[in-house]
This record gives sequence, C-alpha cells and structure tokens, in this order.
Amino acid sequence: MQPKNNIFSLKEAQIKMASILRGCRLEERIQRFEIPVYPVDILLWLSLQKNDVKIYGSDKNNAMVMAGIGETLCIKGQRLGSYKKVLTTLRLFLSSRYPYLQWYGGFCFDDRYLDKQWSDFGAYRFIIPRFELAARGGKMIFCCNLAEGDKISSVLKELRKLVVDDVILRQYISGNYVSKGPIASTSSDCVIARRVFHRRSNLLKDCFASLAMTRDERITARSDKPQREKWEQRVNKILSDASIKKAVLARRTTLVFKKAPDPWMLLRNLKEVTPNSYHYAFQFKGNIFLGASPERLYFRQERLVDSEALAGTSPISSGVMALKASDKNKREHAIVVDALKASFKKCCVSFKYDKRPHILSLSNGHHFITHFKGQLKRTVGDEDLLKSLHPTPALGGLPRQRALWLIHDLEGFSRGWYGGPMGYVAQNKTEFVVGIRSGLLEGTKLHLFAGAGIVQGSKASDEWDEVENKISNFIKII
Repeated sequence: MQPKNNIFSLKEAQIKMASILRGCRLEERIQRFEIPVYPVDILLWLSLQKNDVKIYGSDKNNAMVMAGIGETLCIKGQRLGSYKKVLTTLRLFLSSRYPYLQWYGGFCFDDRYLDKQWSDFGAYRFIIPRFELAARGGKMIFCCNLAEGDKISSVLKELRKLVVDDVILRQYISGNYVSKGPIASTSSDCVIARRVFHRRSNLLKDCFASLAMTRDERITARSDKPQREKWEQRVNKILSDASIKKAVLARRTTLVFKKAPDPWMLLRNLKEVTPNSYHYAFQFKGNIFLGASPERLYFRQERLVDSEALAGTSPISSGVMALKASDKNKREHAIVVDALKASFKKCCVSFKYDKRPHILSLSNGHHFITHFKGQLKRTVGDEDLLKSLHPTPALGGLPRQRALWLIHDLEGFSRGWYGGPMGYVAQNKTEFVVGIRSGLLEGTKLHLFAGAGIVQGSKASDEWDEVENKISNFIKII
C-alpha cells in the first residue's frame, strides 16, 4: 500500500518502495508507484547513478523537471514507418489510473539519413523509465514503473543499485551548494550531515574546479563541417536556386577533449547560461544528446494545441532594433508563420495567432516569435500534428521536400536527432520541443549542431556568424 499524506527522505522512499514492490502483484499491463519526497537536486541524483539509460527534461521556467533511470519499456526503430504506428503503440500502455505516467523520447530529423553515431537513438526511441524523480510546483515524487512480465526480484536489485545520499542531494538543491550547513530535521541528522559535508565538500570543489578549466586547457582540436569556405559556397548555391524560398543550412562543430566531459555537469552549466529554454538530455548506452532549446514544436492538452513560429535572429550585441529593422529576418520569419497558418488551418476547427511577432530575447540573441493557439478537429491526433508541423521551415525549408533533399546534399553529415521532435506523450496531453541548440557527446568528442535560415538577402558570412553565436553557450561553459 502506498504511503499517503507523508513526505519521505529519498533514502526512506527507497526503503518504502522496496516494501511496496515485495507486496505487489503484477495484474496490469503497467503499474506505477509514486512516493512523495523532500526536494533534492535532480541533476546531481542523476549524475550519481550508474546506468546505461538516463534521461532528463525541464520546461522553460524550470517549474516541471524530471529525471529517469533505466527502462521499464522501450519502443524504438531504425526507420519511422509512420507516426501513427508509433503513437498507437505508446497509447496502449497509458491509463487514466496513472495521470503522471508518460513516455519520454523523440524522433530523428529525417530517418532516411542516419549514421552509426545515432544508432542507439534510431529513427525514434521512447521509454518509460524504471525509476523517476519528478518535480512540479515545489513538490517532488520518487516513482517506480513496472511492466507485465517484470520479475520483482530483478526490479528490487535495480532499486538497491540506486545511489542515494539525502544530505548531499538535499543540500545541493537548485545547483547552489549551501554553505550554512546541511538540511536536517533531527540532531542525529545534523551529526551525520556534518560528517558528510566535510567528506563531500572537497570532492565537489574538485569537480567544479575541473569544469572551470579554460577552453585551451581542455580542448585539443576543433573542426567544422562544412568548413567556412565550403559553407559560403553552399549558401550561395541555395541562393542561386530559384525554386527554394528558404532552406536551413546546419553546421556540425566537433570539439575534441583530453578527457571526456561529464555530460550532467555540462547540462548543469548549460542551464545556468540558457534561461527561458527547454533543457533535455538522452543517454542510451554510450552517446548522450543534450541541449537547451528555445522552441516548442507543439503542446496538446485534450483538443487544444499551442505552437510557435521561431525564426529570424540577431546577436544580443546588435540590440532589438537591429532585428526589427532587418527585412531579411522579417522574410525568414514570415515564411515560418505562413507555414504554421496552413498547418493550423488544416488541423483545427478554429485558431488564432499573434498578428505581429514578439521578440524573444535569450542570453546570446534576439528572435522573432509568433504564438499560435487552436482547437483541433475531432479526427486530428498527435500523428497528424507531427506530420504537418515537422519539420517547420524554421528547421527545414520551403518547399519542404526540395529543401530537405538540398540540406542532405549540402551539409555532408547526418543530423540525427538534431532538429527532431522530442518530449513526452501522456494519456491526454503531448508536448514536443525542437531539438536545437544541441550537442551529441561521443566519448571525448562533443558534436555541436546549429543552423541558419537562408533566404534571399542572406549573406554567407553573416549566416556563419549566426551559427557561431548559436553554439556560443556551449563554448562558454567549456
């Protein structure tokens, strides 16, 4: 029986969960157990775990945060086939009995072009984690998910492997190490906390000292694909093609380190310099895809849907007026707005959108953004939204298929999950963000991805600088 009206330390919750598991009977396709816990630092908890599968996600305001360890269920494939087939399979395991049960994962940008770097991710991959820590509205829960056919003895073994240190995890909430002393509720807690504080403080200092090393000390090589000269040639090729209204040309910048960076410390530092962004990380075996995306593809709650057009960019140093005065950026944004209007007209019985674009200011740039809201037609589902919206001209181009072919021909690398939809699927709601401002950590190599929209009026050198500015948040933290 699950505890009610009680809040446990994470260690207590682990013990309580073991007791629940020993007494449960697997009578459903999936079962979920949730225990309220005192808030802890979720990213630190995630970084301490030894598991091939780890995921993380947080919304723009950091009001909803989750981390997952291991896999209870996994749906994946190297070719997409259809969104409908994937989503129909996911929905088989969702139930109103477990309103917080969600699938987490994503789709690649284009499943026709995948290489071995993305083999663990595939064309799509969604999981229900074995264990979760989730926070919303200042409250936190520790969860365990079971599937039909699971052996309780094996799940208990997984549970025992979790690394739990309440003092250090609760002390380090929100990334700020509390120098006043540990959070403790009893005198014995205080004694233990002081011992742990002294034992762990040096370890944490060493960890952060490592991250504070200069870029020259840690990076041994850098390469760009395409290189600058070829980039300029390819931008000019796009501009010379009269059939293309817009194409988004991406670049992959590879940084090589002396020692493999800690992905979870990278993500922590990335969160500090990229407010107002969706933060995410997916580790499936070896490689880890992580980033800070400012762009939502769509959010659906029942029959209501929200989306946004995010296109047109200027550096933060240029000021807002430079963006507002740029005809090129206005055209680039208008192309995306028109595409979303067509998608919402197709999928919705009614919709509305901002008549004028707003300005979204991030740490390294200003962007035009136009918000859309609509009520879906009765027959329209997530598969229709994904098919209609992905990729928007903000990541692909117009006409879509011609632009996608040109992108693959000119870029010279597989985008993988860069630019793809990623997020969660629940029973009555779904949210996908666009996997931009991202990187793939492959051992000692960090591949950074960013792109620029090429329209008439674009200058190759300016677009190169725009991409450089978009990866600057990663550069500054390493």
